[in-house]
Amino acid sequence: MLSSKLDAVHTDTLNAEIRDLIAGLGEGKVRGVAYDTAWVARLAPRYPGYGFEGALEWLRRNQYPDGTWGGPLIQYHDRFVSTLAAIVALREVGRDPRDERRVKRGENALWKIVGRLGRDDSDTIGFPIIAAALTREAARVGLDVPLPPIRFAGAYRKKVQALLDSPDRDWCASTVSFSLEALRDALHETDMVLEGNGSVSSSPSATAGYLLSVQNGTGNQALHYLQAVQQDDGSVPAVAPIDLFEIAWTINHLRIASVIEPEDFQIKAPLEHLWNTWSPLTGSSYSSYFSVKDADVTAATYTVLKWAGYPVNAETFEFYETEDHFRCYQEETNPALSAHVRLLAAMRFCEEHPRQPVWIRKIIETLHRFDDNGSYWWDKWHVSPYYVSSVALGALHGIDGDLSRSRLKWMLRTQNDDGGWGYLGDSTPEETAYCLQTLTEWHMRVEAIDRAVLDSAAEYLWKHIDDYHKVPLWIGKSLYYPEGPVRAAILGALAQYVTVFS
Repeated sequence: MLSSKLDAVHTDTLNAEIRDLIAGLGEGKVRGVAYDTAWVARLAPRYPGYGFEGALEWLRRNQYPDGTWGGPLIQYHDRFVSTLAAIVALREVGRDPRDERRVKRGENALWKIVGRLGRDDSDTIGFPIIAAALTREAARVGLDVPLPPIRFAGAYRKKVQALLDSPDRDWCASTVSFSLEALRDALHETDMVLEGNGSVSSSPSATAGYLLSVQNGTGNQALHYLQAVQQDDGSVPAVAPIDLFEIAWTINHLRIASVIEPEDFQIKAPLEHLWNTWSPLTGSSYSSYFSVKDADVTAATYTVLKWAGYPVNAETFEFYETEDHFRCYQEETNPALSAHVRLLAAMRFCEEHPRQPVWIRKIIETLHRFDDNGSYWWDKWHVSPYYVSSVALGALHGIDGDLSRSRLKWMLRTQNDDGGWGYLGDSTPEETAYCLQTLTEWHMRVEAIDRAVLDSAAEYLWKHIDDYHKVPLWIGKSLYYPEGPVRAAILGALAQYVTVFS
């Protein structure tokens, strides 16, 4: 248990860090990843002098001993596409004498992990078209790589064909644009592709794919975008910017922890940014430069704006409603359970809407339908079930006791000896923060939780609060780490713990 003296020290530290976090809201920082870095590295000989050689050097420094690239915790789809993209880049543009040895190690690793893809709960975004396209590119440069098994291939082909057959070819209006690098051979000169910041869907890899397909001199805006998002170490983030997602998630974490109020001066500008980009018909997106809205960010943004007193209307949710569930994206191939539990949480802020009871019932029926193991759900946007389960516990309280208590039991029974939680093996600060905040909230509002569970979780978080090695758990085209939302979860969980038990 933390001493009261230690609590005071930690409280001052937390308050300062929370202020710093809020001050930087909207920057949308995401750490660099191998997949997007590999695509940008391929631009180095085509666009000399833009700094893309640094991406190539980053790839050389960041291959794992087993020959792969990707996140430090193994998710096989992430490792597969990251490694495949990296060895294609090294074979195509690498000139270092040791590059061929790196390529061969990566090539061998792909044959070892291809049979393990079925062990992942979820694919990475666009895997059916990305894996197929990169496999073809690998063959073109003389690599011998396996063709992976593909889930949802038929649904993806249908979605892609709908865009390619469209008379206006507006890539910005389709989620397919986020994986444009896999479809760059299908681009037409008249296609509408770039967002206002010069990116393709705020995706560096999709933007790099676009630049590999256009004539030199016609992609200056895209080049400037990639230069701007490339990080000091040469790496490139998985997505940039994620300003709207960052603001909504960060404020939500801090709101739940009761460390901010709607009147706080520091959050006025971020809230105004959310409000100014809000669509009454379709809600919100993760980025100001991604035109397609989604139910997950819409639900989180609605909750934040409603809490802050903005006149948002729950009728926006009708855009995502189907006969038996809610879509996250209009063209999605499989439902997102995190979108459902976040919508359920938003229902507590729209009690006046006549369809609220119908929506709650539809969400609960969906959650039961996908309750395959009776203990937790997995989600397609995050590798850890602790993410979706933590949101669900708060949202389900008072609505469905069976679902909430089964998640509570699973969470309590799976704490590691070091006090943390970690679905892929080792404990991580992010997953521990989700569990600590959820269990502290349950302790406050529902029933007592064993203090030893909460104290050991808090001790783990204090010990790892400034870990340099940040573990990516969010699912994009590869695994990625959004700095602001994760930091908010950690700081919010600790601040709430100190407030309750000091």
